[in-house]
Amino acid sequence: MLAVFVTLYVLHVGIEAGVGGWEPTHLETVGYGAGFAATATSVYWLMMTVGRFLVAPIALRFSAQAIITVSCAGMTVCLLLATVPGAAPYAYAGVGLFIAPIFPTGLPWLHRAAPRARRAGAVVIAASMVGGVVAGPALGKAIEWSGIRAVPLLLSGVSALCLAATLWLIRSTRTR
Repeated sequence: MLAVFVTLYVLHVGIEAGVGGWEPTHLETVGYGAGFAATATSVYWLMMTVGRFLVAPIALRFSAQAIITVSCAGMTVCLLLATVPGAAPYAYAGVGLFIAPIFPTGLPWLHRAAPRARRAGAVVIAASMVGGVVAGPALGKAIEWSGIRAVPLLLSGVSALCLAATLWLIRSTRTR
């Protein structure tokens, strides 16, 4: 189970870094100016910050499992929507909003799911940084093969893997 939490965190941090790094290039490729692309990327980061604050009251009403499932599904839908040039800047902002709750909400879930694994949170946080390190080169190589316009599709595939990991975790922690 710890390995799947690590996978979820590595993939989600990879998406976070991938959008932050490749959104401006993708937006310029589909016809936006450099200034607009940079501003849209700033909005992505702003929405991530806003989402981290918004999740606090939401977490009082909904389970971590529900929040993370909706986050991963919303992230995937927004990334698919980013393939439409006219919607891309808004879709990336949506990704920022949906990706925000995963990191802070997943850690309490991990602690409840594996209460005896005292260092599990530290392991997950440390391992998640691999996603940020690996995302750039891995996405860059995939872009070499498929082109810049495929950025949102590539990231939506990774996001779908986050959703699959979340659903697996829900199933496996439900039996505990």
